[in-house]
Amino acid sequence: MLVSRFFRVFTQWQWPNPVMLCAIENDDLGFSVWDPRKNPRDRSHVMPIITPGYPCMNSSYNVSSSTLRVIKEQFKLGNKICQEIDLNKASWTALFEPFNFFEAYTKYLVVDIVADNDDDLRLWKGWVESRLRQLTLKIERDTNGMLQCHPYPCDYSNPTLQCAHCSFYMGLSRKEGMKIHGQNFDIRGTVDEFMHEIGMYTLWKSGMDLAVTHVRKKQIPYYVFEQGYKKPCPPMHANQQEQSDRQSVILMELVTVNHVNLLKGLQ
Repeated sequence: MLVSRFFRVFTQWQWPNPVMLCAIENDDLGFSVWDPRKNPRDRSHVMPIITPGYPCMNSSYNVSSSTLRVIKEQFKLGNKICQEIDLNKASWTALFEPFNFFEAYTKYLVVDIVADNDDDLRLWKGWVESRLRQLTLKIERDTNGMLQCHPYPCDYSNPTLQCAHCSFYMGLSRKEGMKIHGQNFDIRGTVDEFMHEIGMYTLWKSGMDLAVTHVRKKQIPYYVFEQGYKKPCPPMHANQQEQSDRQSVILMELVTVNHVNLLKGLQ
Protein backbone atom coordinates (compact mmCIF):
# COMPACT_ATOMS: atom_id res chain seq x y z
CA MET A 1 0.00 0.00 0.00
CA LEU A 2 1.26 3.47 -0.91
CA VAL A 3 0.87 5.02 2.57
CA SER A 4 2.70 2.14 4.27
CA ARG A 5 5.46 2.32 1.68
CA PHE A 6 5.82 6.07 2.24
CA PHE A 7 6.50 5.67 5.94
CA ARG A 8 8.72 2.62 5.41
CA VAL A 9 10.91 4.41 2.86
CA PHE A 10 11.33 7.61 4.83
CA THR A 11 11.92 5.79 8.10
CA GLN A 12 14.98 4.28 6.41
CA TRP A 13 16.03 7.37 4.45
CA GLN A 14 19.60 8.51 5.10
CA TRP A 15 19.40 12.28 5.42
CA PRO A 16 20.84 14.57 4.13
CA ASN A 17 20.74 12.51 0.93
CA PRO A 18 18.32 14.53 -1.23
CA VAL A 19 14.88 13.35 -2.28
CA MET A 20 14.53 13.93 -6.03
CA LEU A 21 11.89 12.91 -8.57
CA CYS A 22 14.34 13.48 -11.44
CA ALA A 23 17.85 14.69 -12.10
CA ILE A 24 18.56 18.36 -11.38
CA GLU A 25 18.25 20.45 -14.55
CA ASN A 26 20.39 23.44 -15.38
CA ASP A 27 19.11 25.34 -18.39
CA ASP A 28 21.72 28.10 -18.12
CA LEU A 29 19.06 30.78 -17.83
CA GLY A 30 20.90 32.47 -15.01
CA PHE A 31 18.82 31.16 -12.11
CA SER A 32 20.53 29.56 -9.13
CA VAL A 33 19.72 25.86 -8.64
CA TRP A 34 20.26 23.65 -5.59
CA ASP A 35 23.81 22.32 -5.78
CA PRO A 36 25.82 21.71 -2.60
CA ARG A 37 28.97 21.24 -4.68
CA LYS A 38 28.84 24.88 -5.80
CA ASN A 39 26.72 26.63 -3.17
CA PRO A 40 28.11 26.51 0.40
CA ARG A 41 24.70 27.45 1.84
CA ASP A 42 23.13 24.34 0.29
CA ARG A 43 25.60 22.14 2.18
CA SER A 44 24.01 23.10 5.47
CA HIS A 45 20.56 21.77 4.48
CA VAL A 46 19.70 18.79 6.68
CA MET A 47 16.59 17.54 4.85
CA PRO A 48 16.81 18.42 1.14
CA ILE A 49 13.66 17.67 -0.87
CA ILE A 50 14.31 19.02 -4.36
CA THR A 51 11.62 20.47 -6.62
CA PRO A 52 11.54 18.77 -10.04
CA GLY A 53 11.09 21.89 -12.21
CA TYR A 54 13.72 24.41 -13.19
CA PRO A 55 15.18 26.13 -11.24
CA CYS A 56 15.47 23.17 -8.85
CA MET A 57 15.38 24.27 -5.20
CA ASN A 58 15.17 22.69 -1.77
CA SER A 59 11.54 22.89 -0.69
CA SER A 60 12.43 22.09 2.93
CA TYR A 61 15.32 24.48 3.56
CA ASN A 62 13.60 25.67 6.74
CA VAL A 63 14.08 22.29 8.47
CA SER A 64 16.66 22.44 11.28
CA SER A 65 18.38 19.66 13.17
CA SER A 66 15.75 19.89 15.91
CA THR A 67 12.77 19.79 13.58
CA LEU A 68 14.37 16.98 11.54
CA ARG A 69 14.48 14.94 14.74
CA VAL A 70 10.75 15.51 15.23
CA ILE A 71 9.95 14.58 11.63
CA LYS A 72 12.03 11.39 11.82
CA GLU A 73 10.29 10.39 15.04
CA GLN A 74 6.91 10.83 13.34
CA PHE A 75 8.07 8.80 10.34
CA LYS A 76 8.99 5.97 12.71
CA LEU A 77 5.67 6.23 14.53
CA GLY A 78 3.74 6.24 11.25
CA ASN A 79 5.67 3.21 10.04
CA LYS A 80 4.94 1.35 13.26
CA ILE A 81 1.21 2.12 13.04
CA CYS A 82 1.09 1.03 9.39
CA GLN A 83 2.71 -2.27 10.32
CA GLU A 84 0.05 -2.77 13.01
CA ILE A 85 -2.68 -1.91 10.48
CA ASP A 86 -1.30 -4.54 8.09
CA LEU A 87 -1.57 -7.08 10.92
CA ASN A 88 -5.12 -5.94 11.80
CA LYS A 89 -3.88 -4.74 15.19
CA ALA A 90 -4.81 -1.10 14.60
CA SER A 91 -7.21 0.98 12.50
CA TRP A 92 -6.48 3.86 10.14
CA THR A 93 -7.81 6.33 12.69
CA ALA A 94 -4.70 5.64 14.79
CA LEU A 95 -2.55 7.13 12.03
CA PHE A 96 -4.41 10.44 12.23
CA GLU A 97 -4.34 10.92 15.99
CA PRO A 98 -3.07 14.46 16.77
CA PHE A 99 0.37 14.88 18.28
CA ASN A 100 0.14 15.72 21.99
CA PHE A 101 2.66 18.55 21.88
CA PHE A 102 1.91 19.84 25.37
CA GLU A 103 2.43 16.38 26.87
CA ALA A 104 5.60 15.61 24.92
CA TYR A 105 8.08 17.86 26.77
CA THR A 106 8.81 18.85 30.34
CA LYS A 107 10.06 22.36 29.50
CA TYR A 108 8.91 24.99 27.02
CA LEU A 109 9.78 28.43 25.74
CA VAL A 110 6.82 30.77 25.49
CA VAL A 111 6.93 33.73 23.11
CA ASP A 112 4.24 36.21 24.20
CA ILE A 113 3.22 38.91 21.71
CA VAL A 114 1.05 41.93 22.51
CA ALA A 115 -0.09 45.04 20.62
CA ASP A 116 -2.53 47.91 21.08
CA ASN A 117 -5.08 46.60 18.57
CA ASP A 118 -5.82 43.68 16.26
CA ASP A 119 -4.35 45.36 13.15
CA ASP A 120 -1.06 46.07 14.90
CA LEU A 121 -1.03 42.55 16.34
CA ARG A 122 -1.43 41.03 12.87
CA LEU A 123 1.62 42.91 11.60
CA TRP A 124 3.68 42.37 14.76
CA LYS A 125 2.78 38.69 14.99
CA GLY A 126 3.69 38.13 11.34
CA TRP A 127 7.14 39.62 11.89
CA VAL A 128 7.84 37.67 15.08
CA GLU A 129 6.54 34.40 13.62
CA SER A 130 8.78 34.81 10.57
CA ARG A 131 11.80 35.01 12.91
CA LEU A 132 11.02 32.06 15.18
CA ARG A 133 13.07 29.77 12.95
CA GLN A 134 16.08 31.95 13.74
CA LEU A 135 15.53 31.45 17.46
CA THR A 136 15.57 27.68 16.92
CA LEU A 137 18.79 27.89 14.92
CA LYS A 138 20.44 30.17 17.47
CA ILE A 139 19.61 27.79 20.32
CA GLU A 140 21.11 24.90 18.34
CA ARG A 141 24.19 27.00 17.57
CA ASP A 142 24.80 28.23 21.10
CA THR A 143 24.36 24.79 22.71
CA ASN A 144 26.30 22.89 20.02
CA GLY A 145 23.12 21.06 19.09
CA MET A 146 22.76 19.60 22.59
CA LEU A 147 19.53 21.48 23.34
CA GLN A 148 16.84 20.86 20.74
CA CYS A 149 13.87 23.10 20.12
CA HIS A 150 10.52 22.04 18.65
CA PRO A 151 8.44 25.08 17.58
CA TYR A 152 4.69 24.52 17.50
CA PRO A 153 3.00 26.14 14.46
CA CYS A 154 -0.21 27.24 16.22
CA ASP A 155 -0.59 30.37 18.31
CA TYR A 156 -2.85 30.70 21.36
CA SER A 157 -4.54 33.55 23.19
CA ASN A 158 -5.96 33.79 26.67
CA PRO A 159 -9.77 34.07 26.33
CA THR A 160 -10.04 35.94 29.64
CA LEU A 161 -7.92 38.87 28.40
CA GLN A 162 -9.37 41.72 26.35
CA CYS A 163 -6.12 43.02 24.86
CA ALA A 164 -4.70 42.05 21.44
CA HIS A 165 -2.22 39.26 22.17
CA CYS A 166 -1.09 35.73 21.31
CA SER A 167 1.58 33.22 22.32
CA PHE A 168 3.78 30.68 20.56
CA TYR A 169 5.23 27.63 22.29
CA MET A 170 8.48 25.76 21.68
CA GLY A 171 9.25 22.40 23.29
CA LEU A 172 12.76 21.95 24.72
CA SER A 173 14.65 18.69 25.05
CA ARG A 174 18.21 17.45 25.34
CA LYS A 175 19.71 15.68 22.37
CA GLU A 176 19.02 11.96 22.52
CA GLY A 177 21.88 10.03 24.09
CA MET A 178 23.32 13.08 25.83
CA LYS A 179 24.56 12.63 29.39
CA ILE A 180 22.26 14.41 31.82
CA HIS A 181 24.42 15.15 34.85
CA GLY A 182 26.61 18.21 35.22
CA GLN A 183 25.47 20.47 32.38
CA ASN A 184 22.92 23.26 32.28
CA PHE A 185 22.12 25.48 29.33
CA ASP A 186 22.25 29.23 29.75
CA ILE A 187 20.47 30.65 26.71
CA ARG A 188 19.86 34.12 28.06
CA GLY A 189 22.39 35.57 25.61
CA THR A 190 20.68 33.69 22.78
CA VAL A 191 17.31 35.14 23.72
CA ASP A 192 18.83 38.63 24.05
CA GLU A 193 20.23 38.36 20.52
CA PHE A 194 16.86 37.21 19.20
CA MET A 195 15.06 40.05 21.00
CA HIS A 196 17.49 42.60 19.57
CA GLU A 197 16.81 41.38 16.03
CA ILE A 198 13.06 41.44 16.62
CA GLY A 199 13.36 45.02 17.89
CA MET A 200 14.75 46.11 14.50
CA TYR A 201 11.27 45.80 12.95
CA THR A 202 10.90 48.85 10.71
CA LEU A 203 7.12 49.10 11.23
CA TRP A 204 7.33 48.93 15.03
CA LYS A 205 4.73 50.99 16.90
CA SER A 206 4.24 51.91 20.49
CA GLY A 207 2.42 49.07 22.25
CA MET A 208 4.10 46.30 20.24
CA ASP A 209 5.82 44.26 22.94
CA LEU A 210 7.33 40.83 23.25
CA ALA A 211 8.44 38.48 26.02
CA VAL A 212 10.26 35.15 25.97
CA THR A 213 9.87 33.02 29.09
CA HIS A 214 10.75 29.51 30.22
CA VAL A 215 7.98 27.39 31.75
CA ARG A 216 7.55 23.81 32.89
CA LYS A 217 4.81 21.52 31.62
CA LYS A 218 2.76 21.95 34.78
CA GLN A 219 2.68 25.72 34.14
CA ILE A 220 1.12 25.40 30.67
CA PRO A 221 -2.26 27.25 30.74
CA TYR A 222 -5.51 25.32 30.34
CA TYR A 223 -6.64 27.11 27.17
CA VAL A 224 -3.96 25.54 24.95
CA PHE A 225 -5.48 22.10 25.49
CA GLU A 226 -8.38 20.83 23.43
CA GLN A 227 -11.65 21.99 24.99
CA GLY A 228 -9.65 23.45 27.86
CA TYR A 229 -8.83 20.01 29.26
CA LYS A 230 -5.48 19.67 30.96
CA LYS A 231 -4.22 16.26 32.02
CA PRO A 232 -3.04 16.13 35.62
CA CYS A 233 0.68 15.60 35.99
CA PRO A 234 1.76 12.61 38.12
CA PRO A 235 3.41 13.60 41.40
CA MET A 236 7.17 13.84 41.17
CA HIS A 237 9.37 12.13 43.75
CA ALA A 238 11.61 14.43 45.76
CA ASN A 239 14.87 13.21 44.23
CA GLN A 240 13.33 13.43 40.74
CA GLN A 241 12.37 17.05 41.41
CA GLU A 242 15.90 17.79 42.61
CA GLN A 243 17.37 16.18 39.50
CA SER A 244 14.95 18.11 37.29
CA ASP A 245 15.98 21.37 38.94
CA ARG A 246 19.62 20.61 38.25
CA GLN A 247 18.79 19.99 34.60
CA SER A 248 16.81 23.19 34.15
CA VAL A 249 17.34 25.56 31.27
CA ILE A 250 18.39 28.96 32.60
CA LEU A 251 16.36 31.81 31.15
CA MET A 252 15.63 35.36 32.08
CA GLU A 253 12.10 35.49 33.45
CA LEU A 254 11.07 38.38 31.25
CA VAL A 255 12.71 40.16 28.33
CA THR A 256 10.84 42.83 26.37
CA VAL A 257 11.50 44.94 23.31
CA ASN A 258 12.66 48.47 24.12
CA HIS A 259 12.57 47.52 27.83
CA VAL A 260 8.79 48.10 27.97
CA ASN A 261 7.06 45.78 30.45
CA LEU A 262 4.65 43.30 28.93
CA LEU A 263 1.07 43.60 30.10
CA LYS A 264 0.95 42.02 33.55
CA GLY A 265 -2.14 40.05 32.66
CA LEU A 266 -0.01 37.83 30.38
CA GLN A 267 2.05 36.56 33.29
